[in-house]
Amino acid sequence: QAIHVNHGISKNAHNWAQFCIEECAKRHVPITVEIVNVDRQSGTGLEAAAREARYQALMKSDAKFILTAQHQTDQAETVLHQMLRGTGLQGLAGMGEARELRSGQMLLRPLLNVSRDDIEKYAKDNQVKSIEDESNDDTTYTRNYIRHDIVPVIAARFSHYANSLERIARHAHESAELNEALAKIDLKWHGEEACAYADALDTLPLPRQINALYYWLRWQKLAPPTRDQLEAWAAQLFREPPEGKPHLAGGHGYVIRRRRDVLTCEKSADRKADSS
Repeated sequence: QAIHVNHGISKNAHNWAQFCIEECAKRHVPITVEIVNVDRQSGTGLEAAAREARYQALMKSDAKFILTAQHQTDQAETVLHQMLRGTGLQGLAGMGEARELRSGQMLLRPLLNVSRDDIEKYAKDNQVKSIEDESNDDTTYTRNYIRHDIVPVIAARFSHYANSLERIARHAHESAELNEALAKIDLKWHGEEACAYADALDTLPLPRQINALYYWLRWQKLAPPTRDQLEAWAAQLFREPPEGKPHLAGGHGYVIRRRRDVLTCEKSADRKADSS
C-alpha cells in the first residue's frame, strides 16, 4: 500500500497528490492520501513542523512497516547539517535504517546506501515518472543551501563524499549505542523502569555522569538540553547539595529530582520551577 502526505504548502500540492494516485492506479497499488495541517506557528520552523505533521499522518496507518525513500545523498546532507550545528553522536548518526514510530510500527529506510544519481539513472532507464518539488531550489532553507552551494564544492574535490559521510553516520550510530549501554550500566537500569539509581554516578567522571543523564532523559521521552546545561545539571544531581537543599535540576518544562538516590522526572508547575 502507498501513503501520500499532502502538506498543503505548495500551490502544486493537489497536483502532486493526483499524480501519486494515477501512478499507483497504473500499478494496482492501493493508496491513501493524508491531508495535514502544518503548524506554521510552532516555533520550530516550517521544515520541522512539516516533518512532524508527516510522521503523525504515517502513524495513523495500521501497517507494521512504513518504508520511506531517503537515500545516501540525503544522509550525507543530514550529517553535514548536523556537523555544522555542532551536534553530538546522536545527531551525527543521521537517519537510522530503522526506528520505531509507535508501538507495533517500524519505520524503515532501505535506500540509505543508494545514491541519488543511481536512483535517477534507474528512473530514466525504466521510464519512471517523477515530480520535482519547486521548494528544493529555495536556498533560504538550510538543507537546500547545503545541497546547492556547499555540496558541489566538496564533491568537486572529494567525489566519494557521500560514501564517507554515510560511513561516519554508521560509526556514530554504533558509538551512540555503546554510550547508551554504558549509561544503563552506570544507572543500574533494568528493563523499562521509570526511575534509575544515581548513587553510583557520584564518583564517576563528569563525561560519564553527563552521558548517563542524557540517555536517561531520552528514555523519559524528553528532548535532552545542551551539553552546557547537562553539565550544570550533573553538578546539581551528583554532588552533595548545600545543607537543607534538595538534589534538584531541570528546565524545558520539567524538573529532575533525586530522592533516596533515585532519579525521577516530572513536569514543572511554572516557569519559576524551570530555573530552580
